[in-house]
Amino acid sequence: MTYEPGSGYAAYAFDFDGTLADTAALNHAAVQASLAAHGITVTLAWVAAEPTLTAGQVRRRLALLPADLPEETFVEAARAHWFAHTDQIRPIATAAAAARAAAGQAPVAVVSANYSDVVRHGLTVVGLDDLPWTVIGRQDVCHPKPAPDAYLHAARLLAVPPARWLAHEDTDDGVTAASSAGMHVIDIRHHPWH
Repeated sequence: MTYEPGSGYAAYAFDFDGTLADTAALNHAAVQASLAAHGITVTLAWVAAEPTLTAGQVRRRLALLPADLPEETFVEAARAHWFAHTDQIRPIATAAAAARAAAGQAPVAVVSANYSDVVRHGLTVVGLDDLPWTVIGRQDVCHPKPAPDAYLHAARLLAVPPARWLAHEDTDDGVTAASSAGMHVIDIRHHPWH
């Protein structure tokens, strides 16, 4: 995927997990480790059945009470595992090339349902931390994807109207979020990086 001068886009947005970096194995292992820390045993296949899992989603799937799996301790344990095992992150070379090409044309943002510090560390791991990213994470908005809030926040921060953006996503929630914000979207599941 290349970006030609005069493409008409004034800014480019990229999801992080699954779009700029292959983090699936690490994210699944982090959820499994967090649940294990709470005395809950599940298989990796059980975790992988959902694209993302919050404490609330896990509680619903397992019919647990909030006291059985508090959001704060679920996130804390998952983050600890994630940061301790970043060697499991796999760079996506073609995504890196696309991001570099985009950054040569216009401002670039990472718009993620993950936390900004996780994304920034991940960008370092995959060698993309030298680009002038604006990073929008889940802590920056009240409603994460599929709500358009994160994309609209990126548009406000960079002062570029949503219609002038091209977003890159790899999940239904992400595509819905970017589209609902009024951005053009490439679903990399249907338009691979090569």
